[in-house]
Amino acid sequence: MLKINKTYIGLFLISSAALMLEISLIRFFSVAQWYHFAFMIISIALFGIAASGTFLFIKKVKNPLFLSSILFSISTIIGFFITNNLFFDPYKAVTNISHIFVLLLYYIFLSFPFFFFGVTVAFIFSQNQKNSGVVYFYNLSGSALGTILAIPFLAFLNVKIIFLISLIGLIASLFFVVGKKFNKIILFLIIINLLLFFTKININISPYKELNQALNVPNSKLIATKWNSFSRVDIVNSSFTRYAPGLSLSFRSNLPEQIGILVDGSNMNSITKYDNLDFVDFLPMSLPYYIKKEPKVLVINAGAGLDVLIGFKNNATITALETNPIIINLLKNKYKNFSGDIYAKADIYFGEGRSFVKRDEKYDIIVLSLAGNVLGGPSGITSLNENYLLNVDAFKDYYNALTNDGFLVVTRWLFNPPKEELRLFSLALEIDKEGEKIVILNSWNTFTLLLSKKCLDEKIITKIKNFADKNKFDIIYLPKQFDFEPNKHIQFKEAYHYNLIQQLIKNKKEFYKNYLFDVSPVYDNRPYYFNFFKLSKFFELKGILGQRWNPFLDPGFLLFFIFIQALILALLFIFIPLLFKNKIKKITNKKSLFYFFAIGIGFLFIEIVLIQKFILFLGHTVFSTTTVIFSMLFFSSLGSLYSQRTDVKNLKKVIYILFLFIIVYSFLLNLFINNFIILNLISKIILTSIFIAPLSFFMGFAFPLGIKKINKELIPWAWAVNGSASVLSPILAIMLALFFGYNFVFIIAGLIYLVGIFFI
Repeated sequence: MLKINKTYIGLFLISSAALMLEISLIRFFSVAQWYHFAFMIISIALFGIAASGTFLFIKKVKNPLFLSSILFSISTIIGFFITNNLFFDPYKAVTNISHIFVLLLYYIFLSFPFFFFGVTVAFIFSQNQKNSGVVYFYNLSGSALGTILAIPFLAFLNVKIIFLISLIGLIASLFFVVGKKFNKIILFLIIINLLLFFTKININISPYKELNQALNVPNSKLIATKWNSFSRVDIVNSSFTRYAPGLSLSFRSNLPEQIGILVDGSNMNSITKYDNLDFVDFLPMSLPYYIKKEPKVLVINAGAGLDVLIGFKNNATITALETNPIIINLLKNKYKNFSGDIYAKADIYFGEGRSFVKRDEKYDIIVLSLAGNVLGGPSGITSLNENYLLNVDAFKDYYNALTNDGFLVVTRWLFNPPKEELRLFSLALEIDKEGEKIVILNSWNTFTLLLSKKCLDEKIITKIKNFADKNKFDIIYLPKQFDFEPNKHIQFKEAYHYNLIQQLIKNKKEFYKNYLFDVSPVYDNRPYYFNFFKLSKFFELKGILGQRWNPFLDPGFLLFFIFIQALILALLFIFIPLLFKNKIKKITNKKSLFYFFAIGIGFLFIEIVLIQKFILFLGHTVFSTTTVIFSMLFFSSLGSLYSQRTDVKNLKKVIYILFLFIIVYSFLLNLFINNFIILNLISKIILTSIFIAPLSFFMGFAFPLGIKKINKELIPWAWAVNGSASVLSPILAIMLALFFGYNFVFIIAGLIYLVGIFFI
């Protein structure tokens, strides 16, 4: 029978608050800094939890529950305010190495609430060893609830969710207090919390983000800011937000009035006033309309609608997809008349491209819009985030959704030295091995790839050449049977892009191996389109680019840097107890610590892989993260509760069953995703949760049964080791996936679980 007491309720509440805090900080860092800084929060949270176990092993405390929950609440607010006003400048870090310590300050101040949360959980485990399954149930189920609550409260409260999280911590302390002695202190802190809630606070956004750059232009105005659970959308009136990517230098008139739209302070595009639209004929995205008249078009990631506008200017029938409902509502309501009501004229859907193109519909033109949330920009600031719209598997889906004479059109920003241009070309080459259906041209700051469903003939090539000459665009690539003059209009120092593509075609394998950047094709199993970093080329890259290259803006380098930092910290908290020889020599079976390290790695490896895999299935990171984390925590909590009935002697048997489940799931994952991807979002969320449930249930046995089996004095150290493994595992999982893919990481997780049982 489930035991319920005040301590367990307090544990449930503070566990919920801790997960809400972790998810909220990830969102805030995505807005304030760049997206690839956000994954550092996971490491920080687990770092704090690991430190708590080491602390409790070294320092014997009588009953820290009340104090630790109070300090969790206070440090949540203090940590947020300090880091919100402590800006890490990646440019400054290159010239002033001491500035890197700002990252260390992030670790310190943001880890404090997770440290106090960890103290609470580890102490309750140490005092309730025989009921470890029940303790873990309340810990995990509370965390699962926090995952779900974070989503609506982020949309409703945005930054002020910090005060709600702090308040939950204070309420948790009421269940840990003995008698009424400290009730006045809690009441005082609650009043302070409520007063702070009604103060005005904002996220301090990096000065390098486009939002601040736009507002720094004279006469600029922030019209409005809107939040939902996964984005902040700013509407700006500024000359900075003039948006016409790759506009031909032949265009001499003025652009129509535009209203800037920025998502999380960047990814700028604009709503264009429906007036004097001649400029669209001078954009590289108009290329397919010179070839095909009145086509049926699908625009993926339509953003504020420029590609939809181009289509309507050329009498196309438009279906448009947009992943942010705020933007759709803006164009359908407030800016309906301003935009020419283009989102009423088009068939507009809230959704992403991969599942949509698997329907039976065929399109003459599929446009992957530069305006949407496909990250990356001319500044070179890219994302380590997964991308399921720009990889070989995605191109196959688009290609299959084209009519027999249809075109896929992708416009991206131009880089020097070339990298994204070469990767995009490599994706197209995996579809068209001979390169007979591919065209690439560039403007002064963009390049456009056109992939045809059929081989290109002389008539089509002539139209493409005429379009390029009219707009003074340069052709980078045509099928080998067609002649053209590279570097004709824009005239770089030399025809870099043309020359490199010719080298790539000549010997793909050698080119991918020797080129400065990793530009090889990527797949769903390794969906990191924007990761071009090669560790082997670090010094060569630095020598060539000099001051033009900032490693802290390269997510590949940043990942490696944070991994080294996390490794040092993890080893520190694992081995600090060894300094206390008098304490550890009395403890037997210390090798069982390897078991807790193994299950810490294994659990997070599986969680990371499932989150990544289900982003494709559910269409957005926030849907995948929320569904997977909630399902894993909730069903693991049920497994933990059931483990109370299980003899600890059955631990090895449970791990063997879990290993078999992991092997089976490694085969079923892709099959499940491919068969159900076309369903509606709600159905897919429910199916995802059901699919994850059996695996998660058995994963819930490993930790509480392990706790029951070890020496009681070893519990805090085991908690520290498990937490330290968890610090490393999210970063390590991504690093392994970059080289070997997520299927490999999933199998490795199973093997790590299997190896772990030989140490307990």
